[in-house]
Amino acid sequence: MDETPEELDEIRHAAARIDVNQYRKRYRLLAAIGIGALAAGLVALVIKMTDDQRNPCKRVRNYLCDKGTAAQCQAYEGIVQESVDEPSAEMRGNIRAQCVSKIERLKSEDGVTVP
Repeated sequence: MDETPEELDEIRHAAARIDVNQYRKRYRLLAAIGIGALAAGLVALVIKMTDDQRNPCKRVRNYLCDKGTAAQCQAYEGIVQESVDEPSAEMRGNIRAQCVSKIERLKSEDGVTVP
């Protein structure tokens, strides 16, 4: 103990300024940011999955019925039933693919976004 009282005071002040929980706070902050990002990703995934689950033929039918064209609305009623009740999964996929192409055509030609 060769320190003078002034040096001891300086060492005490330096020791008092040290935050012993500095790293714990940093890791808690990083963990909170990570959990928040994970939760946001999970919410986005759930929203995407529910949007993808929607039947595109129902979307087209709803759009045409809201637009007021009764003949096309009635025509798409049968297509919607086929896209749901068809026993062959391949046929259901083909019918839904045609409805997706109808949505894309409406968007490209008419500039209409089908909800």
